[in-house]
This record gives sequence, structure tokens and C-alpha cells, in this order.
Amino acid sequence: MTLKLPEPLSDLIGAVENGALTNFYGPPGVGKTNICIIAAVEFIKRGGKVFYVDTEGGLSPERMKQVAGEHSEKFLNEIKIFNPKNYKEQSDVIKDIEKLKSGMIIVDSVVALYRLECADPKKETIEANKELSIQLSILSNISREKNSPVIITSHIYKDWDTGESRIIGGDTIRYWSKAIILLEPTGRSGERKATLIKHRSLPEGKSVKFEITSEGIKPSKFKIF
Repeated sequence: MTLKLPEPLSDLIGAVENGALTNFYGPPGVGKTNICIIAAVEFIKRGGKVFYVDTEGGLSPERMKQVAGEHSEKFLNEIKIFNPKNYKEQSDVIKDIEKLKSGMIIVDSVVALYRLECADPKKETIEANKELSIQLSILSNISREKNSPVIITSHIYKDWDTGESRIIGGDTIRYWSKAIILLEPTGRSGERKATLIKHRSLPEGKSVKFEITSEGIKPSKFKIF
């Protein structure tokens, strides 16, 4: 099944790839969860089923119904939501999804509980990194074996030595994510920018600007008056 997100994201990445992990990352409040909800609605409208792993409690039933509109009843019937409360539960949920029938998988966010694990001084960071790699490899295998899309979201942190914003999960996230899109505010009210950081077949570095609306997203039409 081909999944296309609304413009301008479809202009940026084309269809969301089957058989691969697509990663939207950025700071809080830039639209990551909104994009996940939109993707879920679009997939279900095309007859698919969605497994949604909400690790941050950010999934609003009201927002889901708002975006789904007239399809809200079908949407709620065809989405299965998981709410892991810690990193171990997240691991168990991903392994359980592997046993289920095919559908699109969304993990929003794949690194929120990972960050808590790494912040615990009694835990070895290397163990958390290893577990993150295992979870992403399972998601990748599901995606390839069932030829279905997998969307994950992740966060950024500031490298105080360079001043650059870097993706949490580092090389592990970059390796397993075959498409990576950075979301960030533009400084203009309500406007966001999406930049293609990595893709297997499209040129990297292209950006589009968008706004979040009650129905989903739309291309930015900011004008200087």
C-alpha cells in the first residue's frame, strides 16, 4: 500500500517508504505527533491497520477525531494504541507487535524512554544503546518482511562543544532510519520547516515549510506585508 502524506511533505519525500524506517525528529512542539496522526489516518483511509506506540502520552483522542473527520469511527476501530511506561515495556510492546498481522507501525517517540534509561546513573548507557539497536532492528525486520511502513519520531539535544543540534540516539538512530526528516520552527508564528536529512533515493538538503491546521497540515503561505 502506498502512503502519501499531505503537501508539502509529499513534495519533500514522495511516498512514505514500505520496507524501511522513516524518522521525523526535532524539538518539542514542531508537529511530530501531528504528522504521526495524519499518517495513521491516511493509512487507515486506504484500508490498512495501524499499531501506534505512544511513549509520551501525547496522543490526544480529540486530535485524532479532529484529523480523521468523517473517517473517525473507522479510524478508532483500526488503530491499536500501546502505552509503555518504561524502556522494558517499550521493548516488550515492539516484540509483541512483531507477532501481529501486518500494518503500519508508529513509535512516538522511540527515544523518550531511552533518555530516561540513560539518565539513570545506576544503568550502563551501553546497555540502553544496545537495546535501542535491538528495538530498531526488530522494527526494520517487520517493515521489510511485511513490506509495510514504519514511522518513528525522535528528539534532539544541543552539543555544547559545537553549538549544533544533534539527534538523540546518534549513530544507532541514523543507521536504522532510511529516511530522516528534521522538523524545526522557522521563527514565524505557526510555521514549521521540514528538511530531508537522509534518503535512499532522493537528494538530501531540500526543505519545505508548513503550518498545522485543525484538519492536519498545509503548505505555508506566509507573506510579507
